[in-house]
Amino acid sequence: MIRVLQRSRSVIPSPAKRQIGLLMRLNRSIAAIGITLLAVSGLAACSSGADTPSGQQGAASPGASASGDCPMPGKVTKATIATGPGMQDFVVKYVKSAGLDTKYNLDLDVKSFQNPTATAPAIVQKAVDLGFGGLTTMVQARATGADVIVIGALATANNGVFVKKDSPYHDLKDLKGKRVGSFSPTNGAIGSIVQAYTEKAYGFNLFSDADGKVHVAPDAALLGLMDNNQLDVAVLGADGSALQRASGKYRMITDLGKDFPDQFGFAGVYLAPVTTESYASSHCGEVRAFTSALHDALVEITTKPDVWTEYAKAVGQDGKGAAFQNAYTHSLVTSYGPAQVDGMKKLMEAITPYLDPSFPKSVDPALFSLDYLPFDQ
Repeated sequence: MIRVLQRSRSVIPSPAKRQIGLLMRLNRSIAAIGITLLAVSGLAACSSGADTPSGQQGAASPGASASGDCPMPGKVTKATIATGPGMQDFVVKYVKSAGLDTKYNLDLDVKSFQNPTATAPAIVQKAVDLGFGGLTTMVQARATGADVIVIGALATANNGVFVKKDSPYHDLKDLKGKRVGSFSPTNGAIGSIVQAYTEKAYGFNLFSDADGKVHVAPDAALLGLMDNNQLDVAVLGADGSALQRASGKYRMITDLGKDFPDQFGFAGVYLAPVTTESYASSHCGEVRAFTSALHDALVEITTKPDVWTEYAKAVGQDGKGAAFQNAYTHSLVTSYGPAQVDGMKKLMEAITPYLDPSFPKSVDPALFSLDYLPFDQ
Protein backbone atom coordinates (compact mmCIF):
# COMPACT_ATOMS: atom_id res chain seq x y z
CA MET A 1 0.00 0.00 0.00
CA ILE A 2 1.31 3.40 -0.90
CA ARG A 3 0.47 6.59 0.91
CA VAL A 4 0.89 9.62 -1.31
CA LEU A 5 1.68 12.85 0.47
CA GLN A 6 0.77 16.23 -0.98
CA ARG A 7 3.51 17.54 -3.28
CA SER A 8 4.75 21.06 -2.80
CA ARG A 9 7.08 23.15 -4.92
CA SER A 10 9.88 25.16 -3.40
CA VAL A 11 10.72 28.44 -5.04
CA ILE A 12 14.36 29.54 -5.16
CA PRO A 13 15.03 33.16 -6.10
CA SER A 14 16.74 33.51 -9.47
CA PRO A 15 20.27 34.93 -9.31
CA ALA A 16 21.33 37.66 -11.62
CA LYS A 17 23.48 35.56 -13.88
CA ARG A 18 21.59 33.97 -16.74
CA GLN A 19 23.13 30.53 -16.46
CA ILE A 20 22.30 30.29 -12.80
CA GLY A 21 18.76 31.41 -13.55
CA LEU A 22 18.53 28.34 -15.70
CA LEU A 23 19.90 26.08 -13.04
CA MET A 24 17.41 27.32 -10.52
CA ARG A 25 14.65 25.87 -12.67
CA LEU A 26 15.83 22.48 -11.49
CA ASN A 27 13.16 22.41 -8.80
CA ARG A 28 11.85 18.98 -9.46
CA SER A 29 13.39 15.66 -10.18
CA ILE A 30 13.95 14.52 -13.69
CA ALA A 31 12.52 11.25 -12.67
CA ALA A 32 9.13 12.65 -11.91
CA ILE A 33 8.02 12.07 -15.50
CA GLY A 34 5.27 9.47 -15.34
CA ILE A 35 3.61 7.23 -17.87
CA THR A 36 0.26 9.05 -18.05
CA LEU A 37 -0.82 9.97 -21.57
CA LEU A 38 -3.34 12.79 -21.23
CA ALA A 39 -4.79 15.27 -23.68
CA VAL A 40 -2.94 18.56 -23.79
CA SER A 41 -4.72 21.88 -23.42
CA GLY A 42 -3.47 25.42 -23.69
CA LEU A 43 -1.43 24.84 -26.87
CA ALA A 44 -2.26 25.19 -30.52
CA ALA A 45 -3.97 22.10 -31.83
CA CYS A 46 -1.32 21.57 -34.45
CA SER A 47 2.32 22.33 -34.90
CA SER A 48 4.12 22.99 -38.13
CA GLY A 49 4.33 19.26 -38.81
CA ALA A 50 1.15 18.06 -37.13
CA ASP A 51 -0.86 17.58 -40.30
CA THR A 52 1.80 15.49 -42.02
CA PRO A 53 0.82 11.84 -41.80
CA SER A 54 3.39 9.29 -40.77
CA GLY A 55 4.58 7.46 -43.83
CA GLN A 56 6.81 4.93 -42.10
CA GLN A 57 6.70 2.31 -39.42
CA GLY A 58 10.40 2.49 -38.64
CA ALA A 59 12.73 5.41 -38.01
CA ALA A 60 12.01 8.44 -40.13
CA SER A 61 14.17 9.43 -43.09
CA PRO A 62 16.42 6.36 -43.05
CA GLY A 63 20.07 7.23 -43.46
CA ALA A 64 19.44 10.96 -43.59
CA SER A 65 22.13 11.82 -41.08
CA ALA A 66 24.72 9.92 -43.10
CA SER A 67 23.94 11.63 -46.41
CA GLY A 68 23.53 15.07 -47.86
CA ASP A 69 19.76 14.69 -47.97
CA CYS A 70 19.23 16.34 -44.59
CA PRO A 71 21.25 19.57 -44.42
CA MET A 72 20.95 22.41 -41.94
CA PRO A 73 17.92 24.65 -42.61
CA GLY A 74 18.82 27.35 -45.12
CA LYS A 75 17.33 30.06 -42.91
CA VAL A 76 16.20 30.43 -39.32
CA THR A 77 13.14 28.24 -38.89
CA LYS A 78 10.85 28.06 -35.89
CA ALA A 79 10.00 24.82 -34.11
CA THR A 80 7.97 24.36 -30.95
CA ILE A 81 9.34 22.34 -28.05
CA ALA A 82 7.75 21.15 -24.80
CA THR A 83 9.80 21.05 -21.60
CA GLY A 84 9.01 20.15 -18.03
CA PRO A 85 10.70 20.88 -14.70
CA GLY A 86 14.14 19.42 -14.27
CA MET A 87 17.11 18.81 -16.52
CA GLN A 88 15.16 19.11 -19.76
CA ASP A 89 13.98 22.61 -18.87
CA PHE A 90 17.47 23.63 -17.80
CA VAL A 91 19.18 22.37 -20.94
CA VAL A 92 16.72 23.96 -23.35
CA LYS A 93 16.93 27.30 -21.59
CA TYR A 94 20.70 27.04 -21.76
CA VAL A 95 20.37 26.44 -25.49
CA LYS A 96 18.29 29.59 -25.81
CA SER A 97 20.47 31.80 -23.62
CA ALA A 98 23.64 30.74 -25.45
CA GLY A 99 22.04 31.09 -28.90
CA LEU A 100 22.84 27.48 -29.73
CA ASP A 101 19.58 26.96 -31.60
CA THR A 102 20.05 29.90 -33.96
CA LYS A 103 23.63 28.73 -34.53
CA TYR A 104 21.97 25.95 -36.54
CA ASN A 105 19.23 28.13 -38.07
CA LEU A 106 16.62 26.93 -35.60
CA ASP A 107 14.43 29.11 -33.40
CA LEU A 108 13.03 27.03 -30.55
CA ASP A 109 9.67 28.28 -29.31
CA VAL A 110 9.64 26.87 -25.78
CA LYS A 111 6.39 25.69 -24.18
CA SER A 112 7.16 25.11 -20.50
CA PHE A 113 4.94 22.84 -18.42
CA GLN A 114 4.98 22.84 -14.63
CA ASN A 115 3.41 19.38 -14.59
CA PRO A 116 6.10 16.92 -15.74
CA THR A 117 3.54 14.44 -17.09
CA ALA A 118 2.27 16.98 -19.65
CA THR A 119 5.36 17.08 -21.86
CA ALA A 120 5.02 13.61 -23.35
CA PRO A 121 1.34 14.05 -24.26
CA ALA A 122 2.27 17.29 -26.01
CA ILE A 123 4.46 15.25 -28.33
CA VAL A 124 2.02 12.36 -28.68
CA GLN A 125 -0.86 14.71 -29.50
CA LYS A 126 1.42 16.62 -31.95
CA ALA A 127 0.77 19.91 -30.19
CA VAL A 128 4.51 20.59 -30.41
CA ASP A 129 7.26 19.51 -32.76
CA LEU A 130 9.96 18.46 -30.31
CA GLY A 131 10.27 17.55 -26.66
CA PHE A 132 11.53 15.09 -24.09
CA GLY A 133 10.12 11.87 -22.76
CA GLY A 134 10.82 9.37 -20.04
CA LEU A 135 11.73 6.02 -21.53
CA THR A 136 8.78 4.21 -19.94
CA THR A 137 6.44 6.89 -21.31
CA MET A 138 7.77 6.55 -24.83
CA VAL A 139 7.66 2.76 -24.78
CA GLN A 140 4.02 2.84 -23.76
CA ALA A 141 3.15 5.55 -26.28
CA ARG A 142 4.73 3.62 -29.13
CA ALA A 143 2.92 0.45 -28.08
CA THR A 144 -0.43 2.26 -28.29
CA GLY A 145 0.20 3.41 -31.88
CA ALA A 146 1.84 6.82 -31.46
CA ASP A 147 4.59 7.54 -34.01
CA VAL A 148 6.99 8.92 -31.39
CA ILE A 149 10.72 8.32 -31.84
CA VAL A 150 13.70 8.78 -29.55
CA ILE A 151 16.34 10.88 -31.34
CA GLY A 152 19.00 11.26 -28.68
CA ALA A 153 19.91 10.82 -25.03
CA LEU A 154 19.75 13.28 -22.14
CA ALA A 155 20.26 11.67 -18.75
CA THR A 156 20.79 8.50 -16.79
CA ALA A 157 19.57 7.94 -13.23
CA ASN A 158 21.29 10.34 -10.83
CA ASN A 159 19.50 9.59 -7.60
CA GLY A 160 20.78 8.80 -4.15
CA VAL A 161 19.42 6.68 -1.32
CA PHE A 162 19.95 8.51 1.98
CA VAL A 163 19.79 7.87 5.71
CA LYS A 164 20.34 10.20 8.65
CA LYS A 165 23.97 10.94 9.37
CA ASP A 166 23.75 9.20 12.76
CA SER A 167 21.70 6.29 11.40
CA PRO A 168 22.79 2.82 12.53
CA TYR A 169 22.36 1.62 8.93
CA HIS A 170 25.50 1.74 6.81
CA ASP A 171 24.58 -0.36 3.82
CA LEU A 172 21.46 -0.90 1.77
CA LYS A 173 21.39 -4.56 2.77
CA ASP A 174 20.73 -3.41 6.35
CA LEU A 175 17.45 -1.80 5.30
CA LYS A 176 15.37 -4.84 4.42
CA GLY A 177 11.98 -4.46 6.06
CA LYS A 178 12.65 -0.90 7.23
CA ARG A 179 10.53 2.23 6.81
CA VAL A 180 11.05 3.55 3.30
CA GLY A 181 10.24 6.84 1.59
CA SER A 182 10.63 7.74 -2.07
CA PHE A 183 10.11 10.76 -4.28
CA SER A 184 9.21 8.32 -7.09
CA PRO A 185 6.13 6.12 -7.09
CA THR A 186 7.00 2.47 -6.72
CA ASN A 187 5.75 1.88 -10.27
CA GLY A 188 7.68 4.82 -11.75
CA ALA A 189 10.92 4.64 -13.72
CA ILE A 190 13.26 5.48 -10.83
CA GLY A 191 11.16 3.48 -8.39
CA SER A 192 11.51 0.48 -10.67
CA ILE A 193 15.26 1.08 -11.04
CA VAL A 194 15.61 1.05 -7.24
CA GLN A 195 13.73 -2.21 -7.00
CA ALA A 196 15.71 -3.86 -9.78
CA TYR A 197 18.96 -2.73 -8.18
CA THR A 198 18.21 -4.01 -4.68
CA GLU A 199 16.95 -7.32 -6.06
CA LYS A 200 20.12 -7.89 -8.11
CA ALA A 201 22.63 -6.50 -5.62
CA TYR A 202 21.15 -7.71 -2.33
CA GLY A 203 18.44 -10.26 -3.08
CA PHE A 204 15.51 -8.29 -1.69
CA ASN A 205 13.16 -5.57 -2.87
CA LEU A 206 13.56 -2.30 -0.93
CA PHE A 207 9.97 -1.30 -1.66
CA SER A 208 7.99 -4.53 -1.48
CA ASP A 209 9.97 -5.65 1.57
CA ALA A 210 9.43 -2.35 3.38
CA ASP A 211 7.89 -2.22 6.83
CA GLY A 212 4.34 -1.35 5.90
CA LYS A 213 3.76 1.55 3.55
CA VAL A 214 6.17 3.19 1.15
CA HIS A 215 5.79 6.93 1.69
CA VAL A 216 5.77 8.81 -1.62
CA ALA A 217 6.48 12.51 -1.16
CA PRO A 218 8.70 15.39 -2.29
CA ASP A 219 12.32 15.39 -1.14
CA ALA A 220 11.83 17.98 1.61
CA ALA A 221 8.94 16.03 3.13
CA LEU A 222 10.94 12.80 3.10
CA LEU A 223 13.86 14.43 4.90
CA GLY A 224 11.46 15.86 7.47
CA LEU A 225 10.04 12.41 8.10
CA MET A 226 13.54 11.03 8.61
CA ASP A 227 14.36 13.87 11.00
CA ASN A 228 11.27 12.94 13.01
CA ASN A 229 12.31 9.26 13.04
CA GLN A 230 9.32 8.27 10.93
CA LEU A 231 11.47 6.93 8.08
CA ASP A 232 14.69 4.93 8.06
CA VAL A 233 15.70 5.61 4.46
CA ALA A 234 14.68 7.89 1.59
CA VAL A 235 15.16 7.73 -2.17
CA LEU A 236 15.59 11.36 -3.27
CA GLY A 237 15.13 13.04 -6.63
CA ALA A 238 18.07 14.26 -8.71
CA ASP A 239 17.86 17.78 -7.25
CA GLY A 240 17.55 16.63 -3.65
CA SER A 241 20.31 14.10 -4.10
CA ALA A 242 22.71 16.73 -5.46
CA LEU A 243 21.93 19.14 -2.64
CA GLN A 244 22.41 16.54 0.07
CA ARG A 245 25.61 15.21 -1.43
CA ALA A 246 26.99 18.74 -1.38
CA SER A 247 25.74 19.66 2.10
CA GLY A 248 26.65 16.38 3.80
CA LYS A 249 23.74 16.70 6.23
CA TYR A 250 22.49 13.22 5.38
CA ARG A 251 24.50 10.14 4.50
CA MET A 252 24.18 8.60 1.03
CA ILE A 253 24.43 4.84 1.04
CA THR A 254 23.56 4.20 -2.62
CA ASP A 255 24.33 6.29 -5.69
CA LEU A 256 22.23 4.95 -8.56
CA GLY A 257 24.33 6.94 -11.02
CA LYS A 258 27.34 4.76 -10.17
CA ASP A 259 26.07 1.70 -8.31
CA PHE A 260 23.43 0.73 -10.87
CA PRO A 261 25.91 0.65 -13.80
CA ASP A 262 28.43 -1.21 -11.65
CA GLN A 263 25.84 -3.86 -10.87
CA PHE A 264 24.18 -4.18 -14.29
CA GLY A 265 27.08 -3.37 -16.58
CA PHE A 266 25.40 -0.47 -18.34
CA ALA A 267 24.10 3.02 -17.61
CA GLY A 268 20.65 3.04 -19.13
CA VAL A 269 19.30 6.35 -20.40
CA TYR A 270 15.81 6.95 -19.08
CA LEU A 271 15.21 10.54 -20.29
CA ALA A 272 15.63 11.46 -23.95
CA PRO A 273 14.80 14.05 -26.62
CA VAL A 274 11.92 12.89 -28.79
CA THR A 275 9.84 13.87 -31.79
CA THR A 276 7.38 12.14 -34.13
CA GLU A 277 7.97 10.39 -37.42
CA SER A 278 5.45 12.65 -39.07
CA TYR A 279 7.36 15.78 -38.10
CA ALA A 280 10.82 14.37 -38.72
CA SER A 281 10.00 12.99 -42.16
CA SER A 282 9.37 16.49 -43.49
CA HIS A 283 11.62 18.51 -41.14
CA CYS A 284 14.75 16.40 -40.84
CA GLY A 285 17.00 19.47 -41.00
CA GLU A 286 15.22 21.06 -38.07
CA VAL A 287 15.43 17.84 -36.07
CA ARG A 288 19.17 17.58 -36.69
CA ALA A 289 19.55 21.25 -35.80
CA PHE A 290 17.86 20.47 -32.48
CA THR A 291 20.08 17.49 -31.69
CA SER A 292 23.12 19.59 -32.67
CA ALA A 293 22.16 22.44 -30.34
CA LEU A 294 21.36 19.99 -27.55
CA HIS A 295 24.72 18.28 -27.95
CA ASP A 296 26.59 21.60 -27.80
CA ALA A 297 24.68 22.61 -24.66
CA LEU A 298 25.40 19.35 -22.87
CA VAL A 299 29.11 19.59 -23.63
CA GLU A 300 29.27 23.17 -22.35
CA ILE A 301 27.26 22.46 -19.22
CA THR A 302 29.43 19.53 -18.26
CA THR A 303 32.69 21.43 -18.75
CA LYS A 304 32.01 24.91 -17.33
CA PRO A 305 32.83 24.98 -13.62
CA ASP A 306 31.81 28.64 -13.26
CA VAL A 307 28.17 27.68 -13.78
CA TRP A 308 28.30 25.33 -10.83
CA THR A 309 30.29 27.73 -8.68
CA GLU A 310 27.55 30.33 -8.98
CA TYR A 311 24.83 27.75 -8.46
CA ALA A 312 26.45 26.60 -5.22
CA LYS A 313 26.44 30.19 -3.95
CA ALA A 314 22.79 30.62 -4.91
CA VAL A 315 21.67 27.62 -2.84
CA GLY A 316 23.77 28.49 0.18
CA GLN A 317 26.54 26.00 -0.47
CA ASP A 318 29.35 28.41 -1.39
CA GLY A 319 32.58 26.65 -2.28
CA LYS A 320 30.90 23.40 -3.28
CA GLY A 321 30.48 24.06 -6.98
CA ALA A 322 32.67 21.09 -7.86
CA ALA A 323 30.41 18.81 -5.81
CA PHE A 324 27.35 20.02 -7.70
CA GLN A 325 29.09 19.69 -11.03
CA ASN A 326 30.07 16.12 -10.24
CA ALA A 327 26.63 15.28 -8.87
CA TYR A 328 24.77 16.46 -11.95
CA THR A 329 27.11 16.10 -14.88
CA HIS A 330 28.04 12.44 -14.54
CA SER A 331 24.43 11.64 -15.40
CA LEU A 332 24.27 13.86 -18.49
CA VAL A 333 24.80 12.05 -21.78
CA THR A 334 26.87 13.90 -24.36
CA SER A 335 26.83 11.21 -27.06
CA TYR A 336 24.15 9.13 -28.74
CA GLY A 337 24.58 5.99 -30.78
CA PRO A 338 24.10 2.21 -30.72
CA ALA A 339 25.59 1.92 -27.22
CA GLN A 340 23.01 4.31 -25.74
CA VAL A 341 20.15 2.60 -27.60
CA ASP A 342 21.35 -0.77 -26.32
CA GLY A 343 21.46 0.65 -22.81
CA MET A 344 17.86 1.85 -23.06
CA LYS A 345 16.70 -1.56 -24.25
CA LYS A 346 18.58 -3.30 -21.44
CA LEU A 347 17.15 -0.86 -18.91
CA MET A 348 13.62 -1.73 -19.99
CA GLU A 349 14.40 -5.44 -19.65
CA ALA A 350 15.63 -4.80 -16.11
CA ILE A 351 12.75 -2.66 -14.84
CA THR A 352 9.68 -3.97 -16.73
CA PRO A 353 9.00 -6.65 -14.08
CA TYR A 354 8.46 -3.82 -11.56
CA LEU A 355 6.10 -1.77 -13.71
CA ASP A 356 2.34 -2.26 -13.95
CA PRO A 357 1.39 -5.73 -15.24
CA SER A 358 -0.34 -4.09 -18.21
CA PHE A 359 2.89 -2.41 -19.29
CA PRO A 360 4.19 -3.61 -22.71
CA LYS A 361 6.40 -6.65 -22.33
CA SER A 362 8.52 -5.75 -25.36
CA VAL A 363 9.92 -2.55 -26.86
CA ASP A 364 9.23 -1.60 -30.47
CA PRO A 365 12.74 -1.30 -32.01
CA ALA A 366 11.42 1.46 -34.30
CA LEU A 367 11.14 3.69 -31.22
CA PHE A 368 14.86 4.43 -31.48
CA SER A 369 16.22 6.40 -34.43
CA LEU A 370 19.85 7.12 -35.29
CA ASP A 371 18.92 9.15 -38.38
CA TYR A 372 19.06 12.61 -36.81
CA LEU A 373 22.52 12.83 -35.29
CA PRO A 374 24.19 16.24 -34.86
CA PHE A 375 25.71 17.70 -38.00
CA ASP A 376 29.26 17.08 -36.82
CA GLN A 377 28.63 13.39 -36.23
